[in-house]
Amino acid sequence: MSPSCLCLLLLPLLTQAYLRAGSGNGLKAQQKVGRVAEACTCECCLSEEAKSFQSKLACVPRGGASSLLTETGDGDCQTLCLKPDEGKVAEFFADSGREVDYSRFCMAACQPMGSSKDLLCADKEEAAAPVVALAASAPAAAAASGPAAPPAAAEEDAAGNSQEEQVAEQLAEAAVLQAANRATQAKQAAALSKYAYEKLAHSRNEAAEAAGQAALEEVIIDARKDAGEATQIRLGWEEQAKAHAAQKALVAAAVYKNAKVKSLTIADAWEQSAADLLKVGKQYEEYSTRQQMGEREIKKQLEDDASNSALLAKLHTAEVAVEHGMVAAKKYAKQANAAKDEAARIRGNGAWYDQAEAAAAAHAMYADLPTGVMPPPLPPLP
Repeated sequence: MSPSCLCLLLLPLLTQAYLRAGSGNGLKAQQKVGRVAEACTCECCLSEEAKSFQSKLACVPRGGASSLLTETGDGDCQTLCLKPDEGKVAEFFADSGREVDYSRFCMAACQPMGSSKDLLCADKEEAAAPVVALAASAPAAAAASGPAAPPAAAEEDAAGNSQEEQVAEQLAEAAVLQAANRATQAKQAAALSKYAYEKLAHSRNEAAEAAGQAALEEVIIDARKDAGEATQIRLGWEEQAKAHAAQKALVAAAVYKNAKVKSLTIADAWEQSAADLLKVGKQYEEYSTRQQMGEREIKKQLEDDASNSALLAKLHTAEVAVEHGMVAAKKYAKQANAAKDEAARIRGNGAWYDQAEAAAAAHAMYADLPTGVMPPPLPPLP
């Protein structure tokens, strides 16, 4: 994408960010109060309609001013993030500070998954990597391979797998060409068979019927044999294409599965916080109860000696402690309820991740299938 097109894409987003910030601090002002910038991730980028003619979709941030352009909310994402320490993205932002704007990161490091809006983007480097094996065959492959290979060996294995896939694709293309050649030969054999039959019909009175019928049957048998071989080759090629498309579906689904797991982890943290706050509130409530009991004892003593200044001071202290304990108990109870509500809200978004996972898997599988191949059922998603 040319720099001019990139500027056209970023101009509406930067304008809205500046207007919402209300000052020259712009993007810094949109950062949520008390939040520290986290590592940049494509899970905070959504696919939206592009503003150029070179691409239909572009990746935009979920958080900040760009969340107004989406239908899925900000996903608890920020406007700034910490750039990677290595890789092509780190080289791209080499002249930038430690924190970068998500609008730049989404355009530079992420790419849309499919042709639909409001879907999470995927990392460009991960999307370009070789497709991993099916999840169902991973345990058996791990058991057969023995101990885990070192990182260098893993890279060699990945390179070998990529070469094997290229060889498999070349073999599949050769098989299709061979099948087409055999189909042509079958067609020619059928034409020859028809010609032989017509010639035999005209010369039935001159040639022996048995010899002509035998020649015709031999031609038909050869034609059927060639057609059967071509059909088997075609079926084998289709099965390979379906298996490759199923792997693509699993890779696309894994993006949303990982995002859902991260979201549920955050919900667990909110629930734990609610439990802790509720426990503290109970402790303050018990403290207030103890102070009330002490207050009653002091009042009984004052019935006999109402002018005792020491008892009056203790009574005042007990009353203040009771009031403080009740206020603190109510405060922590309110915070605990708010934490529970936040956890419930996050868990309520789990259905959206499941739907997006299935949709992304189906789109990736259908897009990878060659024309004319019937799509298989979706593989079991992780």
